[in-house]
Amino acid sequence: MSCVFAISEIFYDILFREDKFISACPGGAMLNSAVSLGRTGIPVALVSEHGNDSLGDMICSFLEKENVSVEHVLRYENRKSPIALAFLDSGNNAHYSFYEDFPHARVLNAGRSFTKKDIVMFGSILASSAFLKEELTRILDRADRAGATILYDPNIRKAYTPDIESIRSLVDNNIRYADIVRASDEDMLSIGECRNADEAYEYVLAAGCECLIYTTAGRGVYLRTPCLSEFYKTPDIRTISTVGAGDSFNAGIVYTLYQEGLAGEKPENISSAAWDLMVGTGIGFATEVCMSAENYISKKYALSLEAKSTSYKYL
Repeated sequence: MSCVFAISEIFYDILFREDKFISACPGGAMLNSAVSLGRTGIPVALVSEHGNDSLGDMICSFLEKENVSVEHVLRYENRKSPIALAFLDSGNNAHYSFYEDFPHARVLNAGRSFTKKDIVMFGSILASSAFLKEELTRILDRADRAGATILYDPNIRKAYTPDIESIRSLVDNNIRYADIVRASDEDMLSIGECRNADEAYEYVLAAGCECLIYTTAGRGVYLRTPCLSEFYKTPDIRTISTVGAGDSFNAGIVYTLYQEGLAGEKPENISSAAWDLMVGTGIGFATEVCMSAENYISKKYALSLEAKSTSYKYL
């Protein structure tokens, strides 16, 4: 059976507003995506690492209850699981402090061989770590050779990597592996001083990927492929927290790829109608998350999704 493999760091997120505790839950970019997908019933496995401690036990238990496989989560003995403190500003945007306790030798384990119908989504802090470059490259090489669809989200965290120059080559290499890059305007400004969707697409093309989904904070979404140049409006909403919004947008993209049987298709072979559905679903997932304190779509929202697939004629 085909599967979604979500590769990124794991944190236990603790959220504050005006110096007051709001909530705490397992987090990390692709963990958030994986939980949203697990709630929709999509088969999903998290590929990551954390400590073999009580907090790690809590995280694994949570993931298993959310239908996310932890078979490929490596747990280090005598190490503490990572923590992220998220401080919300007046616009409910988060600023982070991160705390980790990893050994020098680190490992990623993706398990079985990939197939063309699998989807690999990766990004954020783990994907720009020099300590895991060889491990990640080994997995991406296997997925690429199998023809699996690969989605990359740079998700740059300046609090974690203030010197962008130190990771630029890693980010560019990740872009080269991707079939789809989903990047925010802040990501692309940090990575390549790109100030709009067209400049961002030029950067992504030069790095080796032909498809960019460029998101802006409440100002719409831009799609660029060899065949399409589209803009999608986003709804005006009252946010509670933006933590996990981009991650859930990614989950919406992957949900549509999986449900519509589009995994393994080249971006230029996907119809404009299918892209409309994909981006619209991403916007819907992100909007849902922005209106809650959770990092993932609610179970109620997941149940409301159309179970029936729609067929599209490829261009």
